[in-house]
Amino acid sequence: MGWAGINTRKSVRVSLECTVIVKKARTSLVFHSATENISAGGVCVILEKELLRKTPVELKLSLPDDLPPTECTGKVTWSAKRNKYTNKKASQFDTGIEFIEVSDRDRSRIKRIIDELLEY
Repeated sequence: MGWAGINTRKSVRVSLECTVIVKKARTSLVFHSATENISAGGVCVILEKELLRKTPVELKLSLPDDLPPTECTGKVTWSAKRNKYTNKKASQFDTGIEFIEVSDRDRSRIKRIIDELLEY
């Protein structure tokens, strides 16, 4: 059974697995992880611990274009424990993060990568 909620996304989201470092702002808590999907407005990442909604984070996102990682800030918009009946680790959390401060150059870079993936 899939998710039955209302889709409130403002941007097209594509599946993309790339490495990401998520740091809870103003703390030493750091996660080295991977993305599930991405849009121009945010990213879904896999974390080992739950972060509460509205938690500010700092992101370092390694995109698949061989340029230096994108660094930006964001905030957690949702978090859901992975289903123990799937092949995914039940001790992990899918976490939606909205981009808050991202440079125009990096946002354009993310949009370009999404557009390229949509062409396939």
